[in-house]
Amino acid sequence: MRIVIPGILAAALGALFISLAVNGNAAARSGFSSASLKGSYAGKFSGNIDAGGDLLPFHGIGIFVSDGKGNLSGHETYTVDITPCEASISGTYTIDADGSGTNAVTFTTSSPGCTSGSYTQGLAIAQRGREILLSNTNGDQVSEEWHLQR
Repeated sequence: MRIVIPGILAAALGALFISLAVNGNAAARSGFSSASLKGSYAGKFSGNIDAGGDLLPFHGIGIFVSDGKGNLSGHETYTVDITPCEASISGTYTIDADGSGTNAVTFTTSSPGCTSGSYTQGLAIAQRGREILLSNTNGDQVSEEWHLQR
């Protein structure tokens, strides 16, 4: 009997610890909100954008500021094909409990040969909000990364 009781006790404690570990990991993967995306981020992006049926190379950097309440602002410096452009941005975002989300951004430029417009993106929060991964969802083939500046 002495061997059986400790064995049963050890199995029960093991099951309890596994249950706590699984539930703890599930909790760690949820609980994101708009407040999870807050601060000033340095970003880089590249890909191809649709310019009237032609795909043109697109590369750039920017500063993106999120207020933790669903609003974005900032500025971008980029090149479309061989044309350098600068733009200010404003937009909104939503974050789901699992850390995924979307944004909608309007950019305004006065650079010669550049046009203003808008885009949408899917996003994922990584590294506890220190890194944001983004991909355009409006037909352009653009990937982006933001890194928290703190």
